[in-house]
Amino acid sequence: MEDRAPVVSTAVSQESSATGKHHEGRGAWVLTAYGICGLALFGILAYFFSDFIAH
Repeated sequence: MEDRAPVVSTAVSQESSATGKHHEGRGAWVLTAYGICGLALFGILAYFFSDFIAH
């Protein structure tokens, strides 16, 4: 009995992968949208500032 290989249960790993789907709430998407808009605005301001400095 002791020389048998340990049995790895695949049922547990299948359960965790089936229930492992995680959906973010609406707040995460709003913060992501604000972050993208903020980066775009920063890029536009940096462009105009560098254009102003160059002239």
